[in-house]
Amino acid sequence: MIGIVVVSHSEKLAQGVLELAAQMTRGAVPMQAVGGIDDPDNPIGTDPMQVLAAIEAVDAQADDGVLVLMDLGSALLSAETALDFLDEAVRAKVLLCSAPVVEGTVAAAVQASVGASLAQASAEARAALGVKIAQLAPLTGEAPEAPSPAAAPAPAAGPEQTLSLHIANKNGLHARPAAALVATAGRFAADIVVRRGEAAASAKSINQVALLGIKRGDDIVIAAAGPDREEALAAIAALHADHFGERDEDVAEAPAAPAVAIQPAGDGVLTGAPASAGQAVGPAHVHRPSLPEITRRETDAPAREVARLDVALAQARAELEALSHRAVRASDKAAAGIFEVHALLLGDDDLRRAAIGRIEAEKVEAAYAWNAVMEETAAAYRKLSDGYMQARAADVLDSGTRVLRLLTGETAAPIRLARPSILVVGELSPSEAAGLDPALVLGIAAETGGATAHAAILARSLGIPAVVGLGEGLRTVAQGQMLVLDGQAGTVLTDPDEAACRAAEAQRRAWTAAREAARSKSAAPAATCDGTVVPVMANIGGPADAARALTSGADGVGLFRTEFLFLERQDAPSEDEQYAAYVAAAEAMAGRPVIIRTLDIGGDKPVPYLDTPREDNPFLGQRGARLCLARPALLRTQLRALWRAASGRDIWIMYPMISDVAELRAVLAAQEAARRELVAEGVETPAKVKTGIMIEVPAAAAMADKLAGLCDFVSIGTNDLTQYVMAADRGNPAVAHLCDSLHPAVLRLIARTCEAGAAAGIEVGMCGELAGEAKATPLLLGLGLVELSMSAGLVPEVKEAVRGADLAACRALAQKALACDTAGEVRALLGF
Repeated sequence: MIGIVVVSHSEKLAQGVLELAAQMTRGAVPMQAVGGIDDPDNPIGTDPMQVLAAIEAVDAQADDGVLVLMDLGSALLSAETALDFLDEAVRAKVLLCSAPVVEGTVAAAVQASVGASLAQASAEARAALGVKIAQLAPLTGEAPEAPSPAAAPAPAAGPEQTLSLHIANKNGLHARPAAALVATAGRFAADIVVRRGEAAASAKSINQVALLGIKRGDDIVIAAAGPDREEALAAIAALHADHFGERDEDVAEAPAAPAVAIQPAGDGVLTGAPASAGQAVGPAHVHRPSLPEITRRETDAPAREVARLDVALAQARAELEALSHRAVRASDKAAAGIFEVHALLLGDDDLRRAAIGRIEAEKVEAAYAWNAVMEETAAAYRKLSDGYMQARAADVLDSGTRVLRLLTGETAAPIRLARPSILVVGELSPSEAAGLDPALVLGIAAETGGATAHAAILARSLGIPAVVGLGEGLRTVAQGQMLVLDGQAGTVLTDPDEAACRAAEAQRRAWTAAREAARSKSAAPAATCDGTVVPVMANIGGPADAARALTSGADGVGLFRTEFLFLERQDAPSEDEQYAAYVAAAEAMAGRPVIIRTLDIGGDKPVPYLDTPREDNPFLGQRGARLCLARPALLRTQLRALWRAASGRDIWIMYPMISDVAELRAVLAAQEAARRELVAEGVETPAKVKTGIMIEVPAAAAMADKLAGLCDFVSIGTNDLTQYVMAADRGNPAVAHLCDSLHPAVLRLIARTCEAGAAAGIEVGMCGELAGEAKATPLLLGLGLVELSMSAGLVPEVKEAVRGADLAACRALAQKALACDTAGEVRALLGF
C-alpha cells in the first residue's frame, strides 16, 4: 500500500484534510499531516525538515511509496527541499502531486485503500478537481480534462489449486456470507474463482458470487492461481469452517419467504409474508418516495463522468461505513452488518467497470450509466429461483440509489411520522428501516419484499411488527386509513369495523404487556424453587454489547470475547485502547462482574499483523493461550490493560485453550509479572483479580481436579469441547450430526469438571451455546453448574427456566442423562 503526506501552511488545515481522508478510508491508509512552523508569533508557513520527517515516517509504514500533496507557495518548495535530504532509495518512491490538496488527498486516499499504485493514486488525485469543475460547469462553462481511471489488475498467473466445499448455511451464500468470502479473498493477490457447476465467478466480486445462486446443500469449488494461492485457500477453508461468520447470529432470521406479492385472501384482508411478530392497530402513514429522475444525456467529456462516479462511490461508501459504525455503537449488529454489505456492494469493481464501460462506449453521463447497471444487476437477482436471493435485489437498489442521489444532487424524502401509525410502503429499504423509531412506527406493511430481506431483519431487531409481500392491493390504502396488522399471521385488515379494532387492540396490549413483563422480570435474580440463586450472564464481543446485556437482565458478563478488538485492523490495539474498552464494558454493567477472556485467536482466525504461520489444522495448532505465550509482548500488553481496568471494578480474567498445568502456571506467572511491573511504575492495581480458565480441551476436563486448585473459577466452553470430544467439525455436514453438546460423552466431562470444581471450592460456569438452551437448563443445574452465560437475547428465557427448576429433581434428571447411550436419547429425555 502507498502512504500520503499532506503539507500546508496551516497545521489546522493539514490536520483537517487528514481527518477527512481518514473518515473516507476508516484509517486504512498510512498518512501524516505537516503544517505551520515553530514560531508562536507567526505560525503560518512550512518547514522542510518537518516534511522530511513525515515522509520518512509514512515510508516506514507504506511499502509502495509516498504521495505528497501540498497547498501552495513555500509548501511546494519545502517538499522539493525535503526530497534532497532523503536517501536515494526512499526518494525513488516519493511522488509530489500537483492535485488540489483537499479534493486530491481524499481521492488519493480512497484509491490507496484499495491497493492503487503511486501513479494511479496521483492520477485520481489530479482528476479530483474535475468533479468540482463539472458541478459548477453550468455557471462557469468550464469543462475539466480528467485522466482515465487505472485499469483493473491482471489475473495472477501460475498453476491452479482447488478447494471443494459443501455449503451448510441455511440460506446459502446470501449477502453476508458472500461478503465475508469476498473480503477474505480480497486479502490475497491470487486470482480466486468460485465454481458452481458450469458457472463461475470472481471470488473478489460480491455480485458475481451472489448471482451464482449458491444454496444450502450445494457443492462448490474454489480455484486459486497465484503466489499465495495456498494461503488464500487455507483462509477460505477456515472461513467455511466458521460458517462464513454466521455461526453466532444475534438476530434470528425467519424462514425464507417469496419476495413476490401474495394475493389477497378476501375482501378487506390482505395476506402476505409474516416478517416480524406482533400486532398493531392504527392509522396508515403512506410513504411513497420518488426515485431520482434519470434521463439519458450524452456527454463530450466521459473522463469527467468517470471521475464524478468515482467520487460518488467513495462518498456513498463513507456514508455507509459511518452508518455501520453508528449501529455498532448502538449495539445493533444486524444493522451494522447490512450496511457493511451495502458498502461492499459499492466497492465491487465489476459494477464500477460496467458503468465506466457504458460511459465510455455510449458517451453518456455517469448517473444514466450507473442506473442502468443497477437495474440490470437487480433484475439478475430477481431471476434467481431462491426467494432469499431474490430479496437481495432490494440491497442492490438501495445502495445504488444512494450513489444516484449523490450524482444528481437529489435528496431522499425522509420518513416522518407526526403520530404513532402503521407505515405503508412499496418496499422498505434497509437504510430506511434502520432509521425508524419504534415509538412512532406501530407496524410496517410492505407491498413487496420477503421475510428474509434485510429490512425485515431490521424490523425484527427493532421489535416492530411487520408484514411484507402484501401485493398491489396495498396501493388502495389511503393516508390515515385505519388498519389492523398481525405480524404473526401475515395479514392486514384494510377495512376493520369497530369490534375488530377493539379486539385487535386488546390483543396488541396483551402482547405488549407480556413482552414488557418478561423484560422487567428478567432484571430480577433467577432462583430455583428451593431458593438457590443462579447468576445468568451474557456473552459479549465488545463494550457496545454490554448495554444490551444489561437491558436483557444479565447478572453480569460471563464472556467478553476480546478477539474482536484485534480483528479487521492493521496493528494490535494499544494498552490504552484495550484499557478503555474494558473499562467501558465494566462501567456499562454497573458493578456487576465482567469476565474478560484473553485473546483467543489462531490459525482459524488469521490476523495479518501477527504473521502467524499457516497450519494444516489450525484447530489443533497454536491458538488461544498457546499463541499468547508464544507472543509474550502481546500477552503483556493485554494483561497490563486488564490489571489497570480491574482497579475499583469487578473484572475477572479468563484464559482460553488451557490444556495442562504447565500452561496455566505460565500465564499466571505472566499475569503476576504484569502486575508487579505496573506497581513499580506507580500505577494503581488491585492486589488480586479473580482468575479462571476455559474448559474446552478434553485434556483440561480430564485434569480438572489439578487445574481447579490453581483457579478461582472455571467456565466450560461447550462449542470447542464438543468438537474435540467427538472429533467432529460441526462445519462439516458429513459429521455435523455427531457434534451435539448433549452427547453423554460431553455431559460426562461436564459432570467431572463440576465435581472437581466443587471439591476445590470454586465456581463452575458455562459460556458455550448449550448454556442458552432453556430446555437444557434443568440438566445443566443437575450436573453441578452454578452460573450460565449466553447471548443477551436468551437471558430472560433461561432465567424463567431456572425459576421453574428444583435442584433435587435436576440432579435426578442429570443421572438419567448420563446413563443414556446417545445424544438423541438425551434430547428425548429433555423434551426437545
